[in-house]
Amino acid sequence: MSEKRLENRLNQNTSPIIHAPSPSDHPSPITHHGGKPRIAVYWTGSCGGCDVSFLEVGEAIVEVLSRVEIVFWPALADAKRSDLEALPPGYIDVALINGVIRTEENREMAELLREKSKYVVAYGACAHLGGIPSLANKWGKEEIFRTVFGPGFRPASPLDGNGEATLPDLTERAMPLEDVVRVDYVVPGCPPPAPLIARFFEALLSGEMPEPPYVFANVKALCEECPRVRHDDRRIERIVRPHEIVPDPEVCLLEQGLICMGPVTRGGCNALCPAAGMPCTGCLGPTPEAGDPGAAMLSALASLVRFEDEGEEYFAREDEVLEALADPLGTFYMYSTGKYRRKR
Repeated sequence: MSEKRLENRLNQNTSPIIHAPSPSDHPSPITHHGGKPRIAVYWTGSCGGCDVSFLEVGEAIVEVLSRVEIVFWPALADAKRSDLEALPPGYIDVALINGVIRTEENREMAELLREKSKYVVAYGACAHLGGIPSLANKWGKEEIFRTVFGPGFRPASPLDGNGEATLPDLTERAMPLEDVVRVDYVVPGCPPPAPLIARFFEALLSGEMPEPPYVFANVKALCEECPRVRHDDRRIERIVRPHEIVPDPEVCLLEQGLICMGPVTRGGCNALCPAAGMPCTGCLGPTPEAGDPGAAMLSALASLVRFEDEGEEYFAREDEVLEALADPLGTFYMYSTGKYRRKR
């Protein structure tokens, strides 16, 4: 398929188009060699949605795959750890690692990929922030074992008496990738949305990657790209959960009492969830200005939960509104418990 036909087809499918010049014989500043960029993709502790997300760019994935050399991608082609170990240090140009670090094997593979790669990408919310699995950090691993497997459960040693491999040990807590190895780039999201995947591959294939560390998402908040109307005098007089109301399709969800993390979350997904009537849950991570997403969101709520008049006599009513918030940890740190709620 010609480049023009591919572009027209992708426009029809509303998929992002990856614009990048054809490879040349000159070394790029990314690969430092004349061949195709060598990439690795690895999946640690996650659901697998990040591996599938590459298909979100539509037919453009064919163009991408024709322009890179896949060195290691166990979910796509048969590959063994020994194959990776045999590579010289720095042989892989870019390793995209998705998933939280939750087992000792996850840690070992992340360290091995760091050694073999020029650049490491935290791909997706789990690798970036710890993701939903890091909510388990509220409990210790022994309590998790008892809850999941029942009392009396004890993990076996790495090799049992018959020399058979067993499950790797859990780490003490679920960690974002940056807690184990140096991360050069981040492609955030749960899973990463197509526009950000396209943005990353455009930079990679053109050889114009930004100086690390760099996050392939917008600096400004999601609200800046949300089509919903916000009012200057907006306020929240009640907090509701998504199943409790049918929201007005035009008005800001936060104004309607739904906890939307848009004010503190990076943009770049075209506000897909709010546009569909669901509040943003913060999967692209906080803006640089927001920092800790929970603290920033609490500050935003404190300014919005108010009544016509102000004064101490209204404090009890404001507290009543805020007490309707179910599961503050899961709401404010759904994807970022691993990064922002570390035990001190």
